[in-house]
Amino acid sequence: MTKSKVVFVVGHSNWGKSQTLRALTNDNYRVRRTSISGVEYFVRRMSNDDLPESFIDWMVTVNPERWPNILAALCPDFEASEKQTATVLQVLKDKGYKLFFWVLHKKFGSNEFIKPSEISNLRAFGKVEVIEDEWEAPVRGKKFKDFITSIQ
Repeated sequence: MTKSKVVFVVGHSNWGKSQTLRALTNDNYRVRRTSISGVEYFVRRMSNDDLPESFIDWMVTVNPERWPNILAALCPDFEASEKQTATVLQVLKDKGYKLFFWVLHKKFGSNEFIKPSEISNLRAFGKVEVIEDEWEAPVRGKKFKDFITSIQ
């Protein structure tokens, strides 16, 4: 049996995380489950920078038997007020999830970048792929799907 996994699309606020997930689900924001190469994933669109309490509560209570595969958005903020990020990631690992991070290195249409320390922090929890290119949402959705397929 394949180990349960959480695949995160990673970026800060307004970096295109939600648009990437929306593009992945054929531009339908209501889709909660999607199948990729025969594997069903639950889609969690709201990240820890959108609704922090909701994100933390859900991630801490998620059960790998009920939700073996999850696609989610994540802000890589590991600073003082967001220490919950590391705690949530550790809780997921402790539950048996394998973690994958597809990092949008650069904010779309901007010169802002994910900090090297944030990428390093993510590497402590799982496999990280850093995306250097800037793509419109439909292309990001396809590239994210390709990443998901490559780790199945």
